[in-house]
Formats: sequence, structure tokens, C-alpha cells
Amino acid sequence: MIIKKCRFTVHILFCLLLIHFLSSTINSKIMNEDGKTQKESVGSQNGNNEWSQYRGPKRDGVVISNTSIKAWPKGSQPFQVWKKSIGEGFSGIVIIGEQLITALAEEDNEFLVSYEKATGKEIWRIALGKLFVEEMGNGPRSTPTIDGDFAYILNSYGGLSCVNIISGKQIWNVSLTDEFKIKRPQRGFSTCPIIMGETLIIHGGGENSAFIGLNKKTGKTLWQVGESTAGHSSPFTAVINNVEQSIFTIARIIEKDGQRQMLDEAVSVSADGKILWRGPSLPQIIAMPVFVPPNKVFISSSVENGCLLIQVLPDGTIETVWHNKEMRNHFNSSVFYKDHIYGFSSSTLKCLVAETAERKWSTRGFGKGSLIIADEKLLVLSDRGKLAMIEATPKGYNLLAQAQVIEGKSWTSPTFENGKIYLRNQKEMACYDLTK
Repeated sequence: MIIKKCRFTVHILFCLLLIHFLSSTINSKIMNEDGKTQKESVGSQNGNNEWSQYRGPKRDGVVISNTSIKAWPKGSQPFQVWKKSIGEGFSGIVIIGEQLITALAEEDNEFLVSYEKATGKEIWRIALGKLFVEEMGNGPRSTPTIDGDFAYILNSYGGLSCVNIISGKQIWNVSLTDEFKIKRPQRGFSTCPIIMGETLIIHGGGENSAFIGLNKKTGKTLWQVGESTAGHSSPFTAVINNVEQSIFTIARIIEKDGQRQMLDEAVSVSADGKILWRGPSLPQIIAMPVFVPPNKVFISSSVENGCLLIQVLPDGTIETVWHNKEMRNHFNSSVFYKDHIYGFSSSTLKCLVAETAERKWSTRGFGKGSLIIADEKLLVLSDRGKLAMIEATPKGYNLLAQAQVIEGKSWTSPTFENGKIYLRNQKEMACYDLTK
């Protein structure tokens, strides 16, 4: 009897060990939707310095280069790695692992498209919806946001999609116009989604849907709050006074003295949908607000209202530090770097002291261009495709190199990683190595 009990116990232990072994084996080979194991997951390659969202790793237009970049000889071109024709659109290029991802339009549709970073060869594409046609330029406006193995992209008509970046397959889709009754902006939806933890946050519009939080894995609505019109600007996330928050610039209609008026505001929203503070903003904001650490926000209008710097106090009250007309960002944002603000005031490139708005220098010749900062240099793309390298210093304008690199209307700001700059416009995309 005792022997039988021992055999039974040994048998049970063997079964438990076998179950544990099989469970471990299966878990180590869990497959993503694309059929690859977690070890092959692109998301596992994510680095803090990857250009995985609008305006770079921290949405500030500044990136740390692992290799030094240098000016190319006068009268020559930077080293071209590749160049190719692409469809229309103003969507920026994002980088994840060995992929470049952007949105574009061809024939009658908008697409999210993945390319090999090294060669520009197309990997996959997925349709996002019908082509948006508009006098300023056709195609998608929003830049994808990458989180793990997923891209989040908003098409011109308000279709928000989650796409697996390995397989190119859609995971979920939500229509902002159908689900939340948001009216499409005149020039199309262009705001870029932002991720806070497990929540995707996007600027919507309408009643009780100015800010919308979705479960990033399922697209399910977690919360919606605030009232505003649908706008073009995108938010940034920062820790201000020890609180992580996303900062938006919006416009909403209020009743004042018996009349309906437009109120322009900067608004802070937490990951769980709480409005933390409201402050002054300016009319007709297109460019993204800029974080000025540790607790200030720079805002620039696209019209004659100019710019302002606000400060967030520990109790949540907002003070205006200054307001003037020194900077008027049209559609591309300024960059804060080493206590200074660099940006395009309409067609004039300027350097301002952040604390006082004192102008240190200005120059023209790039139209309504765009800029980023890498390796202590301004990398400027003119609105007609001229690339310039300029010293990022308040001491004076110092042009290091310039060359015509892409042709036509070029309103999309550059993307940069490890010495290489990636550019696109309405018809071309190119990669240049600035280390050679």
C-alpha cells in the first residue's frame, strides 16, 4: 500500500514538472500577430534616442548624435545614401529598428508605408482611407507615433489606426468623426497621437471630447474630457512640478457679454484624463508648443499675434513671462536648445533668448522652413528643399554648408539618427549621411 502511494506521488510530481516545462517552452515562443517570436519583436529594439514620434525622441526637435556630423564642401552635396519617388503628403518620417515609416497618398488612397532604413526599399503598406484633396497640398498630415511593435496614425479624415509594424496589419481603427462627432478641420486632421503609459491620447474636438484617452492595445475609449474645436497642433509630454502631463494648445467657444467668442488656451491633461491647469494661448496655432524646462511653455501663433512664454507655478496657476511678436511659427515648431529658442518667424530664421525674448540674430533665404538640432548644429530644410547646416549658437549666424537636396514644396521637418538625415516632401524621400 505504501509503495503504491509513493508511485502515485512520483507520478503526480512528474506530471507537474512536465506541465511546467511545456508552459515555459510555450511562453518563450509566444507569437506576435505577424508570426514572429518576442525575440524578433522590433519593439524590443527600441532605444531612448530613436526618432519614433513627431519631432523626435522627446518631441522637442533635438537629438543626440552618436557620431559627429560635419559640413560638406562648398558647392558640393552631402553624401547621398539613397533617394526615391514617393506619394503626396506632409507626414513626418519616424524610425524604429531598421524601418522608416511615414504616411503618404497615391492615386485615390492614403497609406501608411514602411521602408528599409538602409535602402529606402518598401517593406509593406496598408491603406488608411480615401485621398484628402486640399489647395495647400494633398495627402495625410499627421506623423505616426511608434510604441513597441505598433504604429498609431491619424488619417486626414479622422480615422485613427493601430498597425502592427512587423506585419503591416491593422489591429484596430476608430473614426473620430463617427465615434465622437468631431467636425473635420478645414485642412484635414493633422494632430499626432501621444502615448502615456497604456493610454493613447489625442486632441479631438467638440463637446466633451477635446481630449480623448484610448486603450492603446484595443482602441477602447477610456475617457474623454473638455470642449474645443478640432485643431492642427500636436501635444508634448513633460514632467512639470513633479507631475507627468501632456500639454495642448486649443481654441474653444465661450459666451461673454452675451456674445460667442473664441478663447485660446494652453491646457494640461494627465494620463487618466484630468485637466491639471489652463493658461493663455494665442489664435491660429498650428505649430506644436515647446517645453522650456523646468516649468515653462513657449507658444507661437501663425499670425500677427506673435508668441508668448508661460510659467506653470507649483500650485497650478499660470503666469505669462512675456508676450511679443518676435516669433510667428507658421506650420513648423521652434526648438529650445541651451537657453535659446531657434525657429522660423514666417520666412525669417531667428535665435531668441528664451527667458527674455531678446533677439540674438536673424537671417532669411529659407522661406518658411523647418529645423532640428543634432550634434550642436541646426539642420534646416527650406520650404523648397534646400538643406543647410548652421552652428547652433546665439553668438551669431554661422552657415557651415548648404545644398539643394530635394525638389518642390518641402514642408515636412527632417528626421535624424546616427549621423543620417531623412527628408521628404510631396514627391521625394531621401537619406543623406552627414558624417562623410
